[in-house]
Amino acid sequence: MTLSTSSDRILTKDFILHFISYFLMSNAFYFLLPTLPVYAVNALGASNNQVGYIIGVYALAALLIRPFCGYALDAFGRKYVYLIALVFFAALLGAYHFAYTFFLLLMVRIFHGFAWGVITTGGSTIAADIIPEKKRGEGIGYFGLAMTFSMAIAPYMGDVIMGDDNFVNLFNISFGFGVAALLLALFVKVPKIKTGDTKLNLKKMFDKRVTRIAIVMFTAAFPYAGIIAFIMIFAEQVGIPSIRVFFVTIDPSAFFIFFALGVAIVRLLVGKIMDRKGPSGIVFIGLAVTIIGLLMLRYIDTFWLFMVSGVLVGMGNGLIMPTVQTMALNIVEEECRGAANATFFSAIDLGIGAGSIALGYLAEYLGIGMMFFVCGLILLFPLIFYFLFVRKHYYEQLAILKANSTDA
Repeated sequence: MTLSTSSDRILTKDFILHFISYFLMSNAFYFLLPTLPVYAVNALGASNNQVGYIIGVYALAALLIRPFCGYALDAFGRKYVYLIALVFFAALLGAYHFAYTFFLLLMVRIFHGFAWGVITTGGSTIAADIIPEKKRGEGIGYFGLAMTFSMAIAPYMGDVIMGDDNFVNLFNISFGFGVAALLLALFVKVPKIKTGDTKLNLKKMFDKRVTRIAIVMFTAAFPYAGIIAFIMIFAEQVGIPSIRVFFVTIDPSAFFIFFALGVAIVRLLVGKIMDRKGPSGIVFIGLAVTIIGLLMLRYIDTFWLFMVSGVLVGMGNGLIMPTVQTMALNIVEEECRGAANATFFSAIDLGIGAGSIALGYLAEYLGIGMMFFVCGLILLFPLIFYFLFVRKHYYEQLAILKANSTDA
């Protein structure tokens, strides 16, 4: 029995080490997200069309590997699989130095996507194992802040590190963060949860009990795809101005900082509410707040209203994602959490991928502002679907799992 499972404390040594390691790993990733397209264009002479593949192949690789890593995490042990993925992740950060052609860069991105898919699935699964069962919602909410803070800070820092095309420095620092994440992960004590059965089958790649929950996340991920792809283009098109606060000029890219702020505010509270009151009220408020934030974008052209929209959409994301993930983990046995997380994250990957394509067409024909308005309407589907098909199913699965545990 580990320290974290014999106590109701969330902030144990192992949780803190895992959080910091995951935060460093996430920073290494987000340093490169806005800067690799610049590297491809300025250093390798890539076209704008080719730049799209840098993001696309990474997401596709992560999606393809998730079912297999969910199986591996459950069959061979969490820490073993996670550490191997971290070794490859760190090594591939160093490999960007040798991506002298666009083809080589694409190959590195594909393998990096595989590693990212395993790490994000494995990291969340390990966090769920470390967190006490009675406080799983609260703990997952806290753990998600590692990725949230990275999303807010690292893209900006990556641009600062790169400076005037200083790609050597960028890759070196990213590699250093990856190695630091790996070294810290070595000291995290993970409960040994292993089935011993290594036979590969579909049940160990996806967990059908999580399917309805995954549908909610699939559709909820659509608007996030639109935010990633179009929010800065939208800000330029409608003329969102920069403003000066004291001695600092803040431009529209601060939308992502306000988005992360919204996520962070609610994540500090949402887990406790989930553990005590259940998920339904949180899901309703989270989707409703996101809908309001997206509908606002259709009508605003001022800086502060733009930032308010970012906070609202961030709050919605911060409410929905940890709550729905906790639901997925609550209805499966501990040895099935890898497959449950793989199902959950695959739904997000599919939602972002499909959303990017579909919303691109909407933006082309309707305009970006109207596209965000449609995104708000799309979120009515997961809201209705949850209360018709998910809520009852969730409590039924909880009761079945509890009864099976009692019989065992």
